[in-house]
Amino acid sequence: MSDPWKDILDEGEEILWHGRPARGFAMAQADILPMVFGLGFSAFAMIWIAMAAMAGGLFWMIGLIHFGAGAGLALYAVLRDTVARRYSYYTLTNSRAIIGTFYPWADRQMVKKRITPRTKIKLHDGHTLTFGPPRRSKRHPFPLRSPQFTRIDDAEHVLDLMRQIQKDKS
Repeated sequence: MSDPWKDILDEGEEILWHGRPARGFAMAQADILPMVFGLGFSAFAMIWIAMAAMAGGLFWMIGLIHFGAGAGLALYAVLRDTVARRYSYYTLTNSRAIIGTFYPWADRQMVKKRITPRTKIKLHDGHTLTFGPPRRSKRHPFPLRSPQFTRIDDAEHVLDLMRQIQKDKS
């Protein structure tokens, strides 16, 4: 049987911790605005559909595209974080934090962040660790959120491990 970490870990790198985020439903605060916008867009489309239907003909059906787009945006905002956590795996080695996302419908994605003495590590709400600056997207100019281990049960232990890695490297 081959080692699944063979192509991922560097020479001499060893795993200190491996875990998964909580899988229950949770919605991030940043998802509220897109959800409200999507619901508003769908509501406006429904009003437009009703008005266009009173005029007769099938012109009202064009509004279904807009209704679907708004409803899709609202649904995406509500479920995005929950679905992402369901397919995520976190690993901490003696030099890096690795976030792997394995969606059944897409290629595996991995974010590897080297832990150095200068890496800024923060514990949020007792269950989420962020480390490093926000990443940049190749598709749009807006920064993405910082790499993070989201909603993990033993966040304090992982924070202690990260601090020890920083201490060992300085």
